[in-house]
Amino acid sequence: MYTLLIADDEAHERDLIRFLLRDSKHILHILEAQNGRDAFEQLSNNHVDILLCDIEMPFLNGIELAKKVKEQNPDIEILFFSGYDDFVYVKAALSLKAVSYILKPVDPTEFDKLLTEIISRLDSKKIEFAKSDQYIEAHFHDTIPEIAAKEINHPSIDTATSLALQNIESAVKMRQAEQLSMQVHTLLNSYAQLPNLSHIYIRYICTSLLKILLAAIPKQMDDVLQEAAGEIYRFRRFSDIVELIEHYLSLVVNTFNQEQNASNYAIFQVEQYIREHYHEELTLNSLADLVYLNPNYLSNIFAQATGCTLSKYIKQIRMEKAQELLLNTNMKVTDISQSVGYPNTSYFCKSFQKLYGTTPERFRQGSKQ
Repeated sequence: MYTLLIADDEAHERDLIRFLLRDSKHILHILEAQNGRDAFEQLSNNHVDILLCDIEMPFLNGIELAKKVKEQNPDIEILFFSGYDDFVYVKAALSLKAVSYILKPVDPTEFDKLLTEIISRLDSKKIEFAKSDQYIEAHFHDTIPEIAAKEINHPSIDTATSLALQNIESAVKMRQAEQLSMQVHTLLNSYAQLPNLSHIYIRYICTSLLKILLAAIPKQMDDVLQEAAGEIYRFRRFSDIVELIEHYLSLVVNTFNQEQNASNYAIFQVEQYIREHYHEELTLNSLADLVYLNPNYLSNIFAQATGCTLSKYIKQIRMEKAQELLLNTNMKVTDISQSVGYPNTSYFCKSFQKLYGTTPERFRQGSKQ
């Protein structure tokens, strides 16, 4: 919506212009001024796109007003109207690059035609300006925080950003959904607070961030990255980029949660398998194959979920079974060693003593006393 100021010292003339504007197809925000001085004050305090200005006014005539306002706002569109058909006025109006000079009484058809031309020109200027870097720089951040009112110097911004991206990459690799969300939002918020930075630089950072996030969804990465990166460079507002990043962050977090649920089930399967097959040879690779996981990944998630390593868990289950056999059977230690997965009896005895502080034989004897 454009703002239009009617400057005329005659109230009925202002009312007539308002009446003509009411029937116009154009939607405008209308201001009024009853003399040149009042008009200049309103022009100084408001952004006005169109000035409809009478030539003869108290305190400051239309030509003087136009000269002063052109210094403040060179792009303002000015339409003079007056009851004086004087060449001097016409010449002065044209020298100020006014749209036209229209005589009173105002002809409705002529007035509407001139107004349509003015608005069409303003629309064209707006489109051209919207394409410019100046527009993007001015409107890239939806809101300018109070902190941005002063010049902000961040000599370590590159280092800080690099560290933040490293932390985000680490959270992705470790599948830490909560930590990832916190790190991403911290980084995005930091750039929301720095609107004086180049929007090109911010787009580059956000593209780098997106690439890290999409690395967690490898099946989509190539096609999605190219498309999403293009959107980041097409968007005209930072808030749109944030919304896009948050969309992919949500996908990654959901992926992690699904993996976590699958991981919990995988760990349950591994535990059950160990309890049922403790007497067999158990290796990290064979257990990982059982649940279709990478061995290192299985080792990490198992330790995180249970608080102990896989090898320690296997040993614990085997020793528990060994205790049961020592307490409840008359099997030889050698046979017990074999039955709980230790082909080497000597190694079994040493491991048992290290864990319980006594040998298998003494443990059995002590339980009978």
